[in-house]
Amino acid sequence: MTLAERFASRRCITAQALAQATQALDALPAGEASCIVGFDTDDVVTRRLFDLGFVPGEPVERLRRAPLGDPLMFRVGGIEIVLRRAEAHRILVAA
Repeated sequence: MTLAERFASRRCITAQALAQATQALDALPAGEASCIVGFDTDDVVTRRLFDLGFVPGEPVERLRRAPLGDPLMFRVGGIEIVLRRAEAHRILVAA
């Protein structure tokens, strides 16, 4: 399989995401963990989030938020990442 075929086969929106009850990552309460199911769209920002480690099947935990509510801090794949609320809203997790 060529490199181009491998990249084309990666999908950010899975059939599993459409079939199960999900919620947006920004709605996850602080201190709670869940499993990433997919994304709401497949665009450049979503692809970047995917490349940062927000992969379907990966556990994610919301750690804390800034005093004014934005940005939010998450732990995914053993690293801590800070996202804007709008970016976190694109990621779907199991409800």
